[in-house]
Amino acid sequence: MANENAAEKLQNIFIHHFNIKPDKFNWDIPLEKLNEDFKILSYLVFLEQLIQENFDNDIPVIENISTTFHSPKDVLNLIINKLDN
Repeated sequence: MANENAAEKLQNIFIHHFNIKPDKFNWDIPLEKLNEDFKILSYLVFLEQLIQENFDNDIPVIENISTTFHSPKDVLNLIINKLDN
């Protein structure tokens, strides 16, 4: 249940803050393909800030995620692993 809640929170972050339409959101597509603005470092910084606020935890997205290769599923796995520790 906690994983489903985390997934829902993260999906809402992507949809509401990064102009990704719900019907275009896909857990397996690299971030840059979901929104090419993720090529800009400030987008990843903003994502990390939103995740830290919404999950009330210091989750190191910038150090662990490459927007070229990693997808929302990878970000979710990072969050879940951090919350489980």
